Amino acid sequence: MKTMLRRFAYFPFFIQLIWLLCVLGALINMWIMGRDLLGDSVLFRLHLGYFILYVGQIVFILLREKYVAFLTLVQGILALLTTIDFIFTPFLQIFGHLYYWLFSPSIESLKVYQYVFVSAAFTLQMASAAYLWGYLHLKKASR
Repeated sequence: MKTMLRRFAYFPFFIQLIWLLCVLGALINMWIMGRDLLGDSVLFRLHLGYFILYVGQIVFILLREKYVAFLTLVQGILALLTTIDFIFTPFLQIFGHLYYWLFSPSIESLKVYQYVFVSAAFTLQMASAAYLWGYLHLKKASR
């Protein structure tokens, strides 16, 4: 465990950011799953699936496993088709709240923001999958 945490310190900033956002996503989905169990929600299995994807990414990043890119890709496609639970959603929501607070946009502007939000989140998700594959593939090859 100590070795994995030491590895984390030497990862590039972008991979550390992805890892931290995956931890945040796992915690949020764990909270939502608890709420689903109490409220008898139909979406429990979907949230459980996201939780498993997040935990898999957390572990695979620490293990330097290049196939974490596949999990990231699957999550991006699933998020696009279902509930928009991308890795970068919390990060992009900060900008969305700032935009709303600073400019008080109209309803029409909010629709444009939603489109831009989904496009940016999906693009960042696919870029992170490519970056994880490239970085971790080169690290495995250099050993």
